[in-house]
Amino acid sequence: MFQLGAAAGSIADGHLETRVSPDVTGRRDEVADLGRDFDRMAGRIESLVAGQRRLFGEASHELRSPLSRLKLALSLVEQGPADRVPEHLERIALETRRLDKLIGQLLTLSRIDSGVPAGVRTQFDLTNLVLEVSSDGNFEARAHARRVEIAVVDECTIIGVEELLRSAVENVVRNAIRHTPAGSAVEVSLQRGRSAVVRVRDHGAGVPEAMLTEIFLPFRRVPAADGSGPEGAGLGLAITERAVSTHGGKVRAMNAADGGLIVEIELPPG
Repeated sequence: MFQLGAAAGSIADGHLETRVSPDVTGRRDEVADLGRDFDRMAGRIESLVAGQRRLFGEASHELRSPLSRLKLALSLVEQGPADRVPEHLERIALETRRLDKLIGQLLTLSRIDSGVPAGVRTQFDLTNLVLEVSSDGNFEARAHARRVEIAVVDECTIIGVEELLRSAVENVVRNAIRHTPAGSAVEVSLQRGRSAVVRVRDHGAGVPEAMLTEIFLPFRRVPAADGSGPEGAGLGLAITERAVSTHGGKVRAMNAADGGLIVEIELPPG
């Protein structure tokens, strides 16, 4: 027990890599069980803190660009020619919206990671959610000569935080709309078996194999369908992965054999 107390004190002092001695965990009694539980807890704490530090560092980097553009635009408003002021004010408004969205996504990600409840868990109609998200996505896609089509939608209810899962599905659909070429469709389906699987497929260039898991990490981005470079902050799919994980589900991505990316959200049905 002394070694457990010493390990706890070491973690309290900030040494998160501390683990209980194998002399304790190798025993065959309740003290060994406690030591192994302690090590799992310590590992989880170390992982969470490391993730928060990494997110903080990446967020700081991402915030610098729009802030720099804001400062430049303000300077041009103050010192530039009067006939260019409307253009610079438009830039200020654009960067302000980007910052607002980025900060909102960071707060959502931070709340999910910290375990803060994002809402009340209830039983709700996943079928209706998928249909609504697809309809909204199709409305947005038509403005860019794209569309969202429903393939198969089974009847399905689920227990969870509805708005959090709505955001998770929306992020995947909107990401697919950005990457599918003009004139093509994003295909959405919901199938229920032993689990509920939401499947979203675009017809873009796909994702390099090495990035199929990385795209669910914060600030990982791939170029848009028109080759104009990455769009957004790269937080949407990270929020999706965290939201699905907190509901006991899984999210995965794979390249379609005939082109395009497929993202599947698997959830335990209610």
